Formats: sequence, structure tokens, C-alpha cells
Amino acid sequence: MNWSLSIPSDKTESSLRKWALENIERGIPRQIVCDYMLSNLNIEDSSNESFAVLNVESELSGVMVERNLEGKALEKDGEIDKAIELYEANVADWFIGTHPYQRLRLIYSKQERYSEAIRVCKSFVKVLDAYIKKDSQRGELTKVREDFINWILKLEKKNQIEQNPT
Repeated sequence: MNWSLSIPSDKTESSLRKWALENIERGIPRQIVCDYMLSNLNIEDSSNESFAVLNVESELSGVMVERNLEGKALEKDGEIDKAIELYEANVADWFIGTHPYQRLRLIYSKQERYSEAIRVCKSFVKVLDAYIKKDSQRGELTKVREDFINWILKLEKKNQIEQNPT
């Protein structure tokens, strides 16, 4: 996907935060906004602008990490539906780590909601495809992508059996 983000004219921390949240509200995934900030806003020097970019990016990324940690705690407490909500928010935000996708795959599989597990795996493959094109860690990402493709194939078989139990 190709999202249209403009470079904010004012790079103070409050302006960057406002700019980032406006883009997220427009439907641009949080991870994409974070990556855009790090790639397109100059953070090479030790200026106030650089610190502002890093602070706002850290806040945005931190939200996703906190969701994963809270989801993990909710799972331990047996509050699976609440954990699912948090993990799904990270899927929507294109989180680049495996945790929410793995957890949702396992939860949905255990609940025999195979089409949901397949959807989540395909979402992560889509995210990985975008990063494999531009990232220097292609080998590692490609391996993770292959693992998720294999899960999709296994889940599709289970889903087929579930739908046609003859």
C-alpha cells in the first residue's frame, strides 16, 4: 500500500504528535507513521527537532508494545476477548513484530475460528511483504514470512475440514 503523508512544516514535539495522530485517525497504520517519521524527518543531528521526532516515534511505538504486554496479562487472567481486541488493534496498526499475529493465530485456532486465524496470518504476510521490499533484514523477514505462509496452508486445511465434516 502507498499512503500519502506530507512532511510536517513544524517539527516541535507537540506539532509532530498532532500530525502523527491526525494521520492515524485518517486510517494510516501507526507503524507506517512511525517508519515515515524515522525515514523522512531528519534525525541525524542532535537538534531539538531530532529529539522531538524520536520522542513522538517512541510514544507511538510504545502504544503497540503496551498493547502486547497488556494482552499477554489479560490472557493469563483468562480475559481472552479483551486480549483479542488489543492484538487486533496492533494488526490494524501494522505492528512489525510477530507477537500479536502469533497470539491471535493460536487463540483463533484454539477457538476453531480458522478463517479469523487465516485473516490474521495473511495480514502479517502483507506487512512483511512491504518490509521485505525495503528492509535490509530480508533473510530474517523472509523466513518469518515462510512460516506464516505455512500456517495459512495448515489453517486452510483445518478450515476446509471444519466446513465439510463428511
